[in-house]
Amino acid sequence: MKILVAGGTGLVGTELLKILAQRSNLHVTALVRRHPSPELCLEHIHYLPFNYENEQDFDKLVSESFDVVFCALGTTRKKAGSAQQFVKVDFEYPRRLIDALVSTLPLLCVVSSVGADRPSGLYLRTKAALEQHIMQSGMRYVILRPSLLLGARREFRLREWLAAKCSRPLQKILRSSLGGKSAIYAPIDAAEVARAMVIAALDHPPHSGGVILQGRDLLKH
Repeated sequence: MKILVAGGTGLVGTELLKILAQRSNLHVTALVRRHPSPELCLEHIHYLPFNYENEQDFDKLVSESFDVVFCALGTTRKKAGSAQQFVKVDFEYPRRLIDALVSTLPLLCVVSSVGADRPSGLYLRTKAALEQHIMQSGMRYVILRPSLLLGARREFRLREWLAAKCSRPLQKILRSSLGGKSAIYAPIDAAEVARAMVIAALDHPPHSGGVILQGRDLLKH
């Protein structure tokens, strides 16, 4: 099975590649800005330098005919430098990838965010726009809507660090105490999201249409 991963160097993407590297029946290609140094490369992962601004790079992907495409692309407005750059990374790049591969109809598995179904503010409106594009693409899809992501980030984000510092000790309590619709706001480890992606897209993929996972549905996987 041929797998494509976009955003493999991020918080969820890093955990995703670790899981995929352990499966011998997969041929995994990870799109990267530049080839990682040897000590950072995972065995059985093919790292492909890729420019999301270059149409020729997209053309090369079409001939590969991937079975499953995982997308964990994402940034923050602060890191991107502007609202325009944020939208480019979180919406335009995934949209270009989807449009380039739609003719080959792979299964698409994308990390979105809790609240994308009732968006307010730039972040959630951008996530909602991407979800809408996915649903209209004609591809089978799995959309994951995690809440606060816990895990070791390469870059320091003060607000998320403070939130994670406070919520991690209470993670189990929050999961059990937040009932009904409120359960979707419980924090979740990036590794758990990555496992849910693999199980939902590779082990139990939707045969048609798509599925959206959030809250306790993520943990079931």
